[in-house]
Amino acid sequence: NNAGIGRGGGPFTDIKTVRTTMDVNTFGPIHGCLAFIPKMKASGEEGIIVNTGSKQGITMPPGNLTYNMSKAALKCYTEGLEHELRSNGEGTLRAALLVPGWTNTSILLKTEREEKVAKGEDFDASKVFFHEDKPADGAWMPNQVVDFMIEELDKGRFYIICPDNDVDRETDNLRMTWTMQDITQDRPPLSRWHPEYKDKFTAFLEENKSKK
Repeated sequence: NNAGIGRGGGPFTDIKTVRTTMDVNTFGPIHGCLAFIPKMKASGEEGIIVNTGSKQGITMPPGNLTYNMSKAALKCYTEGLEHELRSNGEGTLRAALLVPGWTNTSILLKTEREEKVAKGEDFDASKVFFHEDKPADGAWMPNQVVDFMIEELDKGRFYIICPDNDVDRETDNLRMTWTMQDITQDRPPLSRWHPEYKDKFTAFLEENKSKK
């Protein structure tokens, strides 16, 4: 289940935009699960349900809270779905959460095009930062994500955390660890971007990254 739009912004984003983003990014995959999983169960055959999340739904970087919320909710749903599937005793279906890294998709292009059209302005695809036809060096291509996903599914993974050409898995792990420790260590939320903790986060990365 792959559904994503990049609309939204901060905590005061208008509710129509919030609902549209949640409808696509969260409820789109959920509707897919509700429509197909009963049929998959009835078939009695083995199968996998993969929902596409986002690193933003885990580490919550400031800048697009609406998108972060939609992907965080889908992560929560998919975790609960996997628990339900493994607890029912049937053992034929399982779920997985695909979490791509930076990927050369057209989501940004489509978002900017839609905004221009809504304002009655001309749209120039060449000015979009990156997309499939104008790939960024640091991002993976979609086929790389698919290949990695299949490798991880073959290993029985639930969390499929994709690296990219800029960020390796070790860095992702440390970023996610720091995010969870905001709670366990009583730091302010999103402390990674807090002026009193930014340098501490940088030091945390440097201290914990393995020497290569």
